[in-house]
Amino acid sequence: MSMLPAIPASGALQSDPQRPPIDRGALGQQLGQELKGAQNARSLYELRWLDDLRQYKGFYPPAVAEQLRRNKRSQVYYRLTTNKVNTMVARLMDLLFPQRSKNWSISPTPDPMLPPDIIAEDMADEINAAMLRALEPVMQDLGARRIVPDMLAMQKLQANAYQQALAEIDTPETRQRVAVARAKRMESLIDDQLKECNANGQRRPAWAQNSRSVVHDACLYGMGVLKGPLVEKVQTKRYTCQKGTLGQLTWREEIFSEDMRPYHEAVSIWDVFPDPDARNPGELRFVWQSHLMTDKDVIALKSFPGFDSGTIETYLRDHEDGDATLASWESQLRTLDQERNGGDSLKKRYRVWERWGFLTGKELYDAGAEIPEARHAEVYSSNVWMIGEDTIIKAMVNPLEGVDIPYYWYPYERDDSTFWPEGIASLLRSPQAGINASVRAMQDNAGLSSGPFLAFNMQALCAEDAADLSGAMARKMLRFERSGVTLPQAFQAVNIPSCIQENLTLQQFWANGADEISTPRFNAGDGNVKGAGSTASGLSMLMGASNILLKDHVKDFDDHVVAPFIRAMYQWNMQWSPREDCKGDFEVVATGSQSLIAKEVRAQQVPGIMSYLSNPAFVPHIDARGLLEVAFEQTDLPVERILYTPEEAARHQREQQAQAAQANVQALVQELQAQGMPPEQIQQQLVMVLGQMQGQAGLPTPQTEARQ
Repeated sequence: MSMLPAIPASGALQSDPQRPPIDRGALGQQLGQELKGAQNARSLYELRWLDDLRQYKGFYPPAVAEQLRRNKRSQVYYRLTTNKVNTMVARLMDLLFPQRSKNWSISPTPDPMLPPDIIAEDMADEINAAMLRALEPVMQDLGARRIVPDMLAMQKLQANAYQQALAEIDTPETRQRVAVARAKRMESLIDDQLKECNANGQRRPAWAQNSRSVVHDACLYGMGVLKGPLVEKVQTKRYTCQKGTLGQLTWREEIFSEDMRPYHEAVSIWDVFPDPDARNPGELRFVWQSHLMTDKDVIALKSFPGFDSGTIETYLRDHEDGDATLASWESQLRTLDQERNGGDSLKKRYRVWERWGFLTGKELYDAGAEIPEARHAEVYSSNVWMIGEDTIIKAMVNPLEGVDIPYYWYPYERDDSTFWPEGIASLLRSPQAGINASVRAMQDNAGLSSGPFLAFNMQALCAEDAADLSGAMARKMLRFERSGVTLPQAFQAVNIPSCIQENLTLQQFWANGADEISTPRFNAGDGNVKGAGSTASGLSMLMGASNILLKDHVKDFDDHVVAPFIRAMYQWNMQWSPREDCKGDFEVVATGSQSLIAKEVRAQQVPGIMSYLSNPAFVPHIDARGLLEVAFEQTDLPVERILYTPEEAARHQREQQAQAAQANVQALVQELQAQGMPPEQIQQQLVMVLGQMQGQAGLPTPQTEARQ
């Protein structure tokens, strides 16, 4: 379940005795009609999504499947769409979530606005040091004049010195340094909140997992939805040991702490009903979300702030067996695998609706929120929960400032004509149908052409053979009753020509068309690529060209999901986080597309720069290790596990030099022995060679050591 924390000024029910009784009936009927309109407006797109899902799972539409069964045709389904969708999801996730870095960051604004109190708090050590420096000449002057200031005078001197030190420290450079440090702490805090998946024993998907669900829905249906930041109360529990009355030790789980923590969730495209009059997310006035809850889940709502427990209890008494029924699309989803048919009713389940959108102050006031009468004409971002068709169980003002509707929409391809763009499945509808038709024709033709058709003249055969010809086979004896009838007149075999090659050509035509619409086959690891893809450099060129399309998708994810959602997380922490050391004037930077483009550019530039190391004139000016680290970063490999530390590299180099020197000495000894040189001369020759090698390496030779 998901909701933002209720605040007393907006979420609590009115307890003022002078206030008229709360009547949510009018607002419930109004919102019920609004919800029905959103459901009706989405119904046409549900048909397209059902076709998309059938295409992804490899099922023919019911009418087509029935026709194939009736005509006894092949029902094979070539699942091209499944491969294309999964390939695009994998490619986007690999680019959006690199292993060694994040796809977002928090940075201070160019001129951060920080109050002096924050500068004084974060720069306390520097200010104290500057204050002591300012006090030192004053105290020396007073000491020279034999003046001992009293406590009040000393406090004034310290206050003046503190103000002087603060003015000295409070510079634009200092403010920028403080803002950078706070931005790093804010970034670390948000990163920890995104990765934290456990709350009260409940496992929640992490940021990357929810993003993958959003990307998958976008690739399949055309739109993915992320929701957040939502808030839950997290209890930290620990086991403590206690001693009983008889001295025995017992361990009990106790609540150690409670705090509010933000979280996020990926919302299925089937569960959201946006404003039908909006063409893009910026024009939304409201969004409805469906929750299918059990009776236990509905009862649990009573313990959450802002929910009307009395209305919930009354509704449960009136609907003991539940009120949820399956919509048309839900029934088709449940029967999509052609094995389940659970009907239209659900036992002990309730349909609960969550609405985020705008309402007037008067509408919220009538529903129980505390809105001053002077502000009834204003429009508020609000959160309403409704059970059934028109029964409101919660109505409150959105307590999070800056986030009106906490849904983030990721379109696969932007479409100005509709709120719901097309996904890969819809774009591949014709190529998928063409490939299926080619494969079915090929399968049917293969069955027909695998053997000859047999034709018999039934009147020429005897009654016994004519009665059963289903087992006609080679070496079977056939008897003829009519005289003068030859075998060619009574029996004939007809061979059906094979058209497999023609069908393969047609299938290849549609496969090439699918590659132009979606991801090429070589992105999925298909090595059967002709032309430029037959060489490593050519395939690399093709992969780089295919990334042009991916850059747009990555940029859309940055603009529509990462940047606004991380900005909402920043706003939540600025408003609700108890940590004051990470708050400041910051901005969110989404770096997914920038990282992708920069990585491609660096991947092309690094090999060229590394070639400079072969030029002796450039070697003193290039950090070879730093250049190697940059080269490894382009592959997302763990640099710390691959490269030696500078000390390890130096030791490894000395070991290699020692091994090379030892090999050279052994080779020299063998050569001198082969020449017949006596051992004394060999020893002298080795001493001379070793001295030369040490001198070349910059080491002290035995002669220099003796002179020293």
